Amino acid sequence: MNDDVPWYVSLIIAWLPLIMFVFAVAWSTRRIQRSLTAGDGRSLAQIVGDLADEMKRANDRRL
Repeated sequence: MNDDVPWYVSLIIAWLPLIMFVFAVAWSTRRIQRSLTAGDGRSLAQIVGDLADEMKRANDRRL
């Protein structure tokens, strides 16, 4: 490496891609998690479970 570059600049250049990758993964995870929840805060699994319960009750009423 070039001796004219201060050590802290070399450290930043070496670690910057990894730090940016970690932040990108964290940001993506939060976006995906937010998109999988309904407006009232329920998760997608809770919504599907509620829908299954409703369908079961509707089928029971028909019989």
